[in-house]
Amino acid sequence: MKRMLTIAGILIAAAGVPQATATASVQAQPMAAAVDLPVHRGKFWFHSDCVTAGQEGVDRGHWSHYKCAEGWLWNLWTDR
Repeated sequence: MKRMLTIAGILIAAAGVPQATATASVQAQPMAAAVDLPVHRGKFWFHSDCVTAGQEGVDRGHWSHYKCAEGWLWNLWTDR
C-alpha cells in the first residue's frame, strides 16, 4: 500500500497538475486572452464558481468577456 501511494505521488508530481488546471482555464475562454479585462469582480474558492459567475454576467449582458485567473483564490476579471 505504501509503495502504491509513493508511485501515485510521483506520477502526480510528474504530470504537473497545476499546469494542467491553468491550461484548462485558458482553453475554456480563448477569446478573453485578446481582450483587456481591467475590472475585478470578485474572488472564488473554486474555478467552477468563478466560471459560473462569469458566464452569468455574460448571459445577463453585464459584460461580454471574462477570465478566471488562478491565484490563492480564483479571481474573476471582466471587460466592463
